[in-house]
Amino acid sequence: MKNKHILFLTVLIAFSFFSCKESEKERSQKAIDLVTTQTLGLAYLEEFKLPEAEKEFLKLIDLAPNEKMGYANLGLTYLRMGKYVDAETQLFKALKIDSKDADIKLLLATVYLMDDEREKALTELTTALAFAPNHIKILYALSEFYTTQLEEASQNKREKYLLQLVEKAPGNLVPRLNLTEIYIRKGATDNALEQLERIHKQFPEFPNEAIEHFDNTTVLLKKTESEKALIPFTIFNNYLKVTAPYQEGMMDLKGPGGSLIGFPIITYNTQTSSRISDNKSLLEVIKFTDITASAGLDLVPNFAADKNTGPKNFTHLAVADYDGNGTTDLYVGNFDPKSNAYKHYLFNNDMVKFKEVSNEAGIEHAGAETSATFADYDNDGFLDLYVVKETGAILYRNSGKGRFEAVTTSAKITANNNVNKALFVDLDHDGDLDLFETTAASNLVFRNNGDGSFQEQAAKMGLSGTSANAHNAAFGDFDDDGDIDLFVANENAGNHLYSNQRQGIFKDRSQASGLTSKTGSSTVSVGDFNNDGFSDLFLTSLDGAKTELYRNTGNGSFEWVKNAKKMFEGLQQIKIYDTQFFDFDNDGFLDILIAGEPVNKEGRGLFLYHNNQKGTFVDVSKLLPNAPKSGRQIALFDYNDDGDLDLIIAGLNGGVSLLRNDGGSLNHYVNMKLVGLRAGSAKNNYFGIGAKVEMRAGDLYQSMVVTNPNVHFGLGNRAKADVIRITWTNGVPQNIFLPEADQALIEAQTLKGSCPFLYTWNGEKYVFAKDIIWRSALGMPLGIMGGKAMHAFPDASDDYIKISGEQLKPKNGTYNIQVTSELWETIYIDKLQLVAIDHPDSVAVFVPEQFSPPPFPGLEIYQVTNKITPISATDANGTDVLPFIAKKDDKYLSDFKPGKYQGITETHDLILDVGNAGNAKKLLIFLNGWIFPTDASINVALSQSESFKMIRPSVQVIDKKGNWKTVIENLGFPMGKDKTVIADLSGKFLSSDHRIRIQTNMEIYWDYIFFSVDNSIAPIISTVLNPSAAEIHYRGFSNTYKKGGRYGPHWFDYYAVDKNKKWRDLTGNYTRYGEVLPLLMASDNQYIISNAGDETSIKFEAKTLPKLKKGWKRDFLIHSVGWVKDGDINTALGSTVSPLPFHGMMSYPPSKKDFYPKASLQKYNQQYNTRTVSPDDYRHAIKSKN
Repeated sequence: MKNKHILFLTVLIAFSFFSCKESEKERSQKAIDLVTTQTLGLAYLEEFKLPEAEKEFLKLIDLAPNEKMGYANLGLTYLRMGKYVDAETQLFKALKIDSKDADIKLLLATVYLMDDEREKALTELTTALAFAPNHIKILYALSEFYTTQLEEASQNKREKYLLQLVEKAPGNLVPRLNLTEIYIRKGATDNALEQLERIHKQFPEFPNEAIEHFDNTTVLLKKTESEKALIPFTIFNNYLKVTAPYQEGMMDLKGPGGSLIGFPIITYNTQTSSRISDNKSLLEVIKFTDITASAGLDLVPNFAADKNTGPKNFTHLAVADYDGNGTTDLYVGNFDPKSNAYKHYLFNNDMVKFKEVSNEAGIEHAGAETSATFADYDNDGFLDLYVVKETGAILYRNSGKGRFEAVTTSAKITANNNVNKALFVDLDHDGDLDLFETTAASNLVFRNNGDGSFQEQAAKMGLSGTSANAHNAAFGDFDDDGDIDLFVANENAGNHLYSNQRQGIFKDRSQASGLTSKTGSSTVSVGDFNNDGFSDLFLTSLDGAKTELYRNTGNGSFEWVKNAKKMFEGLQQIKIYDTQFFDFDNDGFLDILIAGEPVNKEGRGLFLYHNNQKGTFVDVSKLLPNAPKSGRQIALFDYNDDGDLDLIIAGLNGGVSLLRNDGGSLNHYVNMKLVGLRAGSAKNNYFGIGAKVEMRAGDLYQSMVVTNPNVHFGLGNRAKADVIRITWTNGVPQNIFLPEADQALIEAQTLKGSCPFLYTWNGEKYVFAKDIIWRSALGMPLGIMGGKAMHAFPDASDDYIKISGEQLKPKNGTYNIQVTSELWETIYIDKLQLVAIDHPDSVAVFVPEQFSPPPFPGLEIYQVTNKITPISATDANGTDVLPFIAKKDDKYLSDFKPGKYQGITETHDLILDVGNAGNAKKLLIFLNGWIFPTDASINVALSQSESFKMIRPSVQVIDKKGNWKTVIENLGFPMGKDKTVIADLSGKFLSSDHRIRIQTNMEIYWDYIFFSVDNSIAPIISTVLNPSAAEIHYRGFSNTYKKGGRYGPHWFDYYAVDKNKKWRDLTGNYTRYGEVLPLLMASDNQYIISNAGDETSIKFEAKTLPKLKKGWKRDFLIHSVGWVKDGDINTALGSTVSPLPFHGMMSYPPSKKDFYPKASLQKYNQQYNTRTVSPDDYRHAIKSKN
């Protein structure tokens, strides 16, 4: 049974159960008996052997009469037997010991529901929720309780519980669908759309049959036709109910149902007074038990030792939840002595019993294999399978329906013999998994193009290596700079450490890193064994004599752990084939498992080393069973979902062995699964492979780089983790405070790069007004041209942005603004002015705020006296969208479907009818809205395939033949939030049909569109104000919300501020805090260099302005000059403040002809730019309790 839902806040075994007069040996044996009895009882429950389970739990009660677990699980046993009175009796006994155990309360409620005592069940559930408000199973049970009660009060309660459930279990599909249905039924179309969009973004790809009904539901909801939308939604919902994600969600909330009703209890009493307080005591009760046969894995045959003649008979394995139902499945390749042929097996985990399903799943190849791995190469949320054979490799795409399809040819992965290791990892940080292979000849890199195909790029990326017979490879961020590096273990040459230089380039830093060039390496494992936040290395060899442990110093170099040879002296006569770091006892420190072949055939080839938390390891191989004694490959997973890691070993002579960890879960733990957003984002691969995850629980800190979908941390005797920080592969950090013991962590779609924020004093408070300096994007990749990477222009942004008079009022004789740096970027502000525009109040003034490359338009003011609303506005389907754009009301037009990437949608049309205004000699269009842009890494991904192209907004009109013809190729797009695009349509119409069509696939949300036929030349008085005071200081980060609902732009609350550091700062010298007025007075390369979290307070003297005339109005423009460089992994030079930009440079990164005027700016730099920022603040942010 899947116990993933259970919170294992387990208190260790109490020796107080046993008499003080007993010897230490007797007490230890009874403790072992307790663990054994518990394990057997739970195993019998899972297998529905209820009489046997009853016997074990009665024995457990006899051993530990003061423990709730025995009574509770005996009650569950009687519940499954249908003995409700007996179940109630035992559960009462358990609650007498611990009345605040919500899981036991849930069991008692289930007993009452089965016995048709609904009111008693409701009482137990509501009582439990009062002291366990985050308990997702109780929340779901309460929501289901009111399902059939259709009166308004009951449905409101159901909605309330579902809202809480969605918040507590954001990765569960079931409550989101239930909540969506409630919203549709009550006509809350906006809320229903929000839930559907979240489902679309974060859950695996929908079945093909469901997509049409999802789209129809969305279209009808946008038309606010909720009654009609209920029909396609119901069909869509029914299709999803049979998918694995839905079934996994039901398993988490309700269990498998049927005869396996209820959830076992695995939590010990929190009141237990005496615990095992040291690792030595805990190790006495842990053991690994061989359960291969009972799990159904004895189907994989062994073969005689003389058949083990080389790679063609290697047994290998790979583990993953390929069908997405929450249980781990298994792929095995093995020589079959009966048929004298190599066979493959795909084992589906069906309630901890494995069933071979390779034929049904479409795995149909033949021939000897050397390895296999599961990876989601196409980011659809389903794990695909890559099988390495002697004659090449096969890529199987997972259809999401339990079947695989061979796509090697269409994926353009060329056949390569003698592949030793295959790794899927996002080497270029563009959001999808690339394929790295080591071979006897050279390394290969198949770059993922994002369209289902790959392209070999090893030489171009600097990763081809030499003819070194590379046996193994591993990835990690070895220099802790935020990008993925590679370590390659070679047999015939020195090992290689490849440091990621970003932009798809790697550099060999083996010698500089301190990793001496020794030959003969066979395996490498990566893990933070000393919990300092840096990835360490464990290296072995085929002769066992070169076992080495390297400690990462944190600056990209390694130190050899000098006593490693003595620690691992037992391995000197072992041919080592595989090693793994893992925490088998959940004490929060990584242990080591080694699999190999002893030189002495009677010797041991499997070794387990325990981390003593002091930087050394102790051999505890006695915890392993007598057989198997050797092995070729190791895989780790929590087979029975009890909170500790179990082992599966591929044998030297065939067969696999499943070793269950009994006792490791006596310490607390956290399990998690990362979920990257899919549709409308695609910034990170779906399972977060390559992300760095850090965890702190009290004084315990741990870190790891994610290598598979399941992330596991032991907590020792600490009840709960305090905080988890994920640094996703695109570099964006995400903090989760007080995480549950087992949950999916959903990527937050974070605004990470844009430009400085401008807050203005409106007479009462500071309000967010606009973002500025939007034209600049130093180092932003734009694509590939002529084989070379193209980047954004290096010119400083020189912009005029309108600020309405209502947004800016004088305070004590000055106009006060705040310019903040709140995103992952460095801001270089060279000049800032306030321009007052006085004009008759009968005239509205605008400036063009659309993006355009240099040369920039300068100051150009448009006057409008009469705003003409379009006669009609429709989308491509003829849907009326005029209400969305007829007035400025923060209700944004969103009539498009998100594409794969943020910033790119399906191509959409907006058709506007100008009417008779189209006959005017002068016709202008004004479009106000905002854009959600792509970023550097998305641009890199877009450049790798012809399948993805950005279509800039164009304007088309009807010609005399009735066809649409483009008259404006590039309309432009808003430079950020609340910006106005202005275009001249004069003379553009080609017929009497005065409709225009605006077509794009950019993610632009329009709020207000109007036309003007004015050519007003009303008198305007403009006055330029230079700053009178400017001071820079640290402020922090404003709370974010969506202005105008979910389709509105990110907006910011100036008075709700998080003072903590947020980003991995670009390193280098920033402007020191204090007075900086001289730096804003001229466009002279002497600028403020501002880091994330900084604020510059700027004042302008109001007294210098002329008196406002009667009947006139005063608006303002912000004139800003400067540059922005964001910290995206794929921004050129995006990890450092330098090289500093300057006016007149030809490119960024600077060309050989670009020379920073160092001499003339030396004094400025020495006086102002003296604040040094390093990575240390980010590194240490969660390591300390304080």
